[in-house]
Amino acid sequence: MSLKKGRLAGVFFAGILLFFPLFSANADYCGDGIKQTDEECDDGNFNNNDGCSAYCKLEDITPPRVLSVSIPDGATEISNLTSSIDIVFSKQIDPKSLAKDVSVRFEYNGKPLDFSYLLSEDGKTLTIKINQKLTPEASQAIRLKNLRDVMGIMMDGEFISVFTTGAEIDVTPPNIVIDPPGGTYNFAQNVSLTPYVGDYTKSDDFIDTTAKIYYTLNNTDISVKSTLYTSPLSIRTDTVLRYFGVDAKGNKTDIVTQTYKFQCPDYSNAKTVNSNYPTCKIVECANGYTLLANSCVISLSTSPDDYKANAVTAPLFSSSTPITITSKPAIYITPEHNGIIPRPVIFKELKRGTVIRFEQNTKVSNLDGSPFTGYITNPENLSIKDYPINYGYVFRSIFQFKAAEDIDLQFSPPITMTIPYADNYTASEGVTIFTYDTQTKMYTEYSHGLYNFDLTKKEVAITAYKTGIFFIAQNGTNYNKAVFTDVSSSHWAKNYIEELYREGIVQGRDNGIFAPDESITRAEFVKIALSSIGETASSSVTNAPFPDVPLFAWYAPYVAKAKNLGLISGRPDGTFGPDDNINRAEALKILLNAFNFDLTKKPAITSDIAKQRFIDLPQDSWYYQYANFAIQNGIVDGTGSENNTFRFFKPSEYITRAEMAKLAVLSMNMEEEK
Repeated sequence: MSLKKGRLAGVFFAGILLFFPLFSANADYCGDGIKQTDEECDDGNFNNNDGCSAYCKLEDITPPRVLSVSIPDGATEISNLTSSIDIVFSKQIDPKSLAKDVSVRFEYNGKPLDFSYLLSEDGKTLTIKINQKLTPEASQAIRLKNLRDVMGIMMDGEFISVFTTGAEIDVTPPNIVIDPPGGTYNFAQNVSLTPYVGDYTKSDDFIDTTAKIYYTLNNTDISVKSTLYTSPLSIRTDTVLRYFGVDAKGNKTDIVTQTYKFQCPDYSNAKTVNSNYPTCKIVECANGYTLLANSCVISLSTSPDDYKANAVTAPLFSSSTPITITSKPAIYITPEHNGIIPRPVIFKELKRGTVIRFEQNTKVSNLDGSPFTGYITNPENLSIKDYPINYGYVFRSIFQFKAAEDIDLQFSPPITMTIPYADNYTASEGVTIFTYDTQTKMYTEYSHGLYNFDLTKKEVAITAYKTGIFFIAQNGTNYNKAVFTDVSSSHWAKNYIEELYREGIVQGRDNGIFAPDESITRAEFVKIALSSIGETASSSVTNAPFPDVPLFAWYAPYVAKAKNLGLISGRPDGTFGPDDNINRAEALKILLNAFNFDLTKKPAITSDIAKQRFIDLPQDSWYYQYANFAIQNGIVDGTGSENNTFRFFKPSEYITRAEMAKLAVLSMNMEEEK
């Protein structure tokens, strides 16, 4: 812009230039007599004899520059959750010069990050909005170039500011998986709540062991003062479960509500059912069916041995064409077969839908290798209540396949058994097959190459080299996983111990130890008996229940509760002996009284009479009625002599922790069946 000068008046004396303005400092005119407001700017100096009495600024032609950044260059330990950064400029920035990832870049390791920006109203502050979580413990960079001010002057070079984030700040709550979720069921559910640290919910490696879960079962308000989840919840009646989780860093999940309802199942071939859950008793079966053990079965007008009279004889002549046998109770293999079925046989049972296929020239032999002669019937459906629980799996169908004479067989080549799913199977999941050893009471996972399932046909086909007990299972993640380090997968009481653990009745000792073969004290057993029947004790007592039970002892509330319920009465001298080991007879009495079993009631199926005649169970003993009831109902077993001639109950022998677990679990199972 040109500069218009006023008149110059001055005198030079001794090399010094003096300025004499023609007007006073307050004049409104420059030296040329034109008002300042109408005149173009001078050189900005009103003391240089140009006749101007006021200062007039020159135009600013300096480029814009960054004055400050809210995260300074070189800053460290910046939170990776930072959401914005402010940049202040020396001049007003032209918004038209802003362009994301061109003139304004925000990057990590040379790659652009997700961000947006906002320029303030005065044009001097640029705010970068960060739209993603920053990478922890890494360098992030802000780059600015080619920015212009409102006069069009561009900034010099490129501005770069670098900062380093600190360790990642975790704000993600645990991922809690519930199994099974709320819904309508026909039987009691053991509901597990498992906290995971991410979406990898199929692996135990991602379980958040530091997380805590709080819950209520009555649809009430829930907080960290609610019940802390420690083991699966046994839900048996209509229940509203509410829960939330908190991890070690305080990250809290939303409150989740799950509603469980229970109703009687649809019994096959039942005509009338008492629909009041949980009774669910069949009152009347449809025509042609007989009520047996709360099931409707085909009526048999003749003796059970009719399978022999109505059996079909296996073909004796060779052929590659299969023969299909339906509506027959058994296949008879004669001595003339010498254990060989020379023709393919498809043995169908129409009522249950099971199919057995024998290939041509199948050799059927006893386990010792000798040829089998006798009757083969279709697989028999079994009940889960007769088998210990295999945790981590839900058994959908259980069946036993053996000769009619209760003989195990082997086949070469193997046979194929096709078994329909139970009605309650989960169609979206596959299946896992187990076999069960009645001697060791252990499950063995069947080879995956020996079975396949068809979700459309709702059936599983099993290739079998021998007969046995087979379990079709779903939803498995923890098969035979040890809960306690000193209870191996082969321990006879493993399933009983783990059931008590998952019911929250026992916790074990420090470092994952259960000590299954150690004795249990009277106080410990009283606590377990109360927990088994769902009774709780107050946190403290005001009056000692027995002279040798101190008020401050951990077991005082349990002993007091048991005494009030009439489960214990103490010894003749008035003491209780809380730290003494409890023997088998004492333990049996306390537990059976806790469940209030009717000791005079006879079981539906009485055990073999020889098993009831123990050499050390006199009928006039105080404990005879308890032992007799427990033996008849299969709650306890005795021990045999070397030649198994006599059996011993050993009432005075201390009960072990493993024996306690079996006693408690079988009593709870019996209570459920009442």
